[in-house]
Amino acid sequence: MTQHQKDGVVIQVENLGKCYRIYDTPKDRLKQALWRGNRRYYREFWALRDVSFEVRRGETLGIIGRNGSGKSTLLQMICGTLTPTEGSVQTHGRVAALLELGSGFNPEFTGVENVFLNASLLGLSEAQTNERLDDILAFADIGEFVHQPVKTYSSGMALRLAFAVLAHSNPEILVVDEALSVGDAAFNQKCMRFIQEVKENQVLLYVSHDPGSIASLCDRALWLHKGKEKGRGDVRKVLDFYSKDCYGANQETNLRTTSQHTIQTYTNETQPTRNSASDIEPLKLPCNTTINTNQFVQNTFGDGAILIRQFALFDTESPEEKLKLLRGGESLQMSILAECLIEPNAPSICGFIVRNKLGLTVFGENTFKPEQPGDGPIPKQGQWLLAQFKFTMPFLQSGTYIISISWASGSQSSHIQNCYINDLIELQSNASTFRPIHGIIGCPTQAFSIETY
Repeated sequence: MTQHQKDGVVIQVENLGKCYRIYDTPKDRLKQALWRGNRRYYREFWALRDVSFEVRRGETLGIIGRNGSGKSTLLQMICGTLTPTEGSVQTHGRVAALLELGSGFNPEFTGVENVFLNASLLGLSEAQTNERLDDILAFADIGEFVHQPVKTYSSGMALRLAFAVLAHSNPEILVVDEALSVGDAAFNQKCMRFIQEVKENQVLLYVSHDPGSIASLCDRALWLHKGKEKGRGDVRKVLDFYSKDCYGANQETNLRTTSQHTIQTYTNETQPTRNSASDIEPLKLPCNTTINTNQFVQNTFGDGAILIRQFALFDTESPEEKLKLLRGGESLQMSILAECLIEPNAPSICGFIVRNKLGLTVFGENTFKPEQPGDGPIPKQGQWLLAQFKFTMPFLQSGTYIISISWASGSQSSHIQNCYINDLIELQSNASTFRPIHGIIGCPTQAFSIETY
């Protein structure tokens, strides 16, 4: 047994890289074969390079990144279906992977025949497959189609059968790509229940474009971008950086170039020097949340045309008391004050998101009206804007919750981020200590009873 096995390391990746040769014409490929290493008629494309990490037993690693970031290449090398150009991959235990729909299936074979074929590829003997056949077919739930050739299956049926075999192979390392998005809702829930069971004792590598599923399933996250690692570690922090990068790819993020003295927070006690053409003084909101200037810049992105200056969240029954602990059912008001520095060319939208400690979005709201998409104001330079939300706080499981706020210009589906402040305020909930909460949010039940007749 190696030292890594003693430490519980199941997957060890060191300086992993995969390079492909790109030829402009078929002639160049032939020339390269004739000249061998004496001359080079190709360009190098590194699909993945300099990636290193370890995964221990009982851990779940989420891998996120845009198309072409190297996620599938990494998984194929971990599964042993692709040879690395440089670096090494070591796995300790049976690897079961669902990378592509129906991978390992022969389209001319029936579903049952492909069960035996695919199970053998996953390391099961014929006797073991026979013992589990009824459970596999029940899990897949495709009826009499199991006796028909797989080429007659829909993509969803092929997924069901492939995942059913994988689920009953008792993998020590489970690798799941985004293929699960093809299945229906009921089957997705069945798959997720199985994945939750696997992650308790085995290793799970989960690839997705959806930050929500990564946050709900994974202990750690790895962010790949253009074949290189851009972030690794705490799920919430990695997903925050990934979301920021996704916005930055579509618009200029230049808040760091905004002069430091313009990025300030208004409080009840002091008013900073004005730097806009507006003569209107900012409102004095109750229970102001003071934002540290350095933290404000670090956790904020956007084009800076509109900057959030002040934020307040308070109980309408006691607005002067600072809100820290939530029990659920409170009547809350959120006020967000912003200043227009550069006149935008689209209506304003303001919104907020509440996430749990894993980074999973619990709920949120914004001022966009689908029935009146152009209803938001278009402010002029120097004007102030005040957005207000009044809502009843839902019943949340006990724990930590974080609020992020945003000001944008445009519509729900197409907009420019002016000012997005991540992890602005942290709140604690103790609602579940008064009554058990089943799920992320408790049901605001008015009354319940049991009667006998």
